[in-house]
Amino acid sequence: MRIPRLVLLFCFVSFVLACAQSTPHAYTLPPDKLAQAKAFAFIRQVLYFASTAATLIVLALMARFRIAPAIRNRAERVSQRPAFVVLLAAPPLLLIITILDLPWDAWAQSVSRRYGISIQSWPSWLWDWAKAELITLLIGTLVTAGFYWLIRRSPRHWWIWAWLASLPLTVATVFLAPLVIDPLFNRFQPLVTTRPALVAPIERILTRAGVTIPRDRLFEMAASDKTTALNAYVTGVGSSKRVVLYDTIISAEPPAELMTTFGHELGHYVLGHITQGIVFGGALSLLGFLLCYRIIASVLRRYTDALNVRGMSDIASLPLFALVALALSFLAEPVANAFSRWQEHQADLYSLEVTAGVVPNQGAAAARAFQIEGERDLEDPTPNRFIVFWLYTHPPVADRLRFALEYRPAVPRYVH
Repeated sequence: MRIPRLVLLFCFVSFVLACAQSTPHAYTLPPDKLAQAKAFAFIRQVLYFASTAATLIVLALMARFRIAPAIRNRAERVSQRPAFVVLLAAPPLLLIITILDLPWDAWAQSVSRRYGISIQSWPSWLWDWAKAELITLLIGTLVTAGFYWLIRRSPRHWWIWAWLASLPLTVATVFLAPLVIDPLFNRFQPLVTTRPALVAPIERILTRAGVTIPRDRLFEMAASDKTTALNAYVTGVGSSKRVVLYDTIISAEPPAELMTTFGHELGHYVLGHITQGIVFGGALSLLGFLLCYRIIASVLRRYTDALNVRGMSDIASLPLFALVALALSFLAEPVANAFSRWQEHQADLYSLEVTAGVVPNQGAAAARAFQIEGERDLEDPTPNRFIVFWLYTHPPVADRLRFALEYRPAVPRYVH
């Protein structure tokens, strides 16, 4: 079988660039960037913990000062039917809760702009924020109405019914996100249209993997409209499943390095990580629903009069549910992130195996890709172990780079 000239050209260019570029032996940053990375990481960590604590406090104050009961009482002047009361009271309560995030989101945007990660204008950012909040308000109101309907129908077992209902809702959200939600915030075009030269080498990797991904499921996202960050990801499920490459990463990484990045995303695609994530999240949420039920039942037994909440089925309990759910989500963060880091390591390993024989010295190419990405995104070379444990969804860049250089399996795990 004749090999297309474009593929031969890609291999030659990749080999030349691989030889021309120096391969890092460890992830390091020059002094000025190192100082920036340390400061950027510290501010983001403070922002995360401070915003979580502040939101918990505000939700507790909402419950203590009976803001939700006051809104419920106004809704009951319009209708006494529980379903209508929920539909009338949920939007203002959800709006208050979501607006609490605005100062913190604005601070995060300001920090990203200061360090050159975000280049999005404030009007554009505010419009994106408003769109996200409107979607949250619309979907949140409908979900809240369904949630309180379940509580009224099954006061003692609503938590398991709510969990069962959350599973198809999660799958539907993952399916619809790339088709309906993501295009509201970013521009996507088929890779075959915008970067046709990349399609042939990508298909060589797919052939080696024994996988078929239709060309119309490979996309480029115009990230450079808003950010300098480098990224690629797999999204969707079923017929909406796709691989997306930021235009920033396509421009920043030479062909060999970019193919190891694609190999990583192919790993997520082939290994079924989205489905695994849904299953893992579902198992974790079952425990969350049960704990939420027990905690709120205990609180209402003691403080129902003080809070002016008539029971779990009362829409006035919404801030209390939000408080407990946020606290449980915060405590579950290390578990969820440990699972994510495990998946990311699997994808790194898969990339090194699937690009073997396609990308010259694929371990060195992957190491150079991690160096490029770390420098651009201001990743800390030596993050605090507690921060990695609590917040990191990916292994630290230094660990990923080192693994890429050292991985020499006697027997490949995924691609033979």
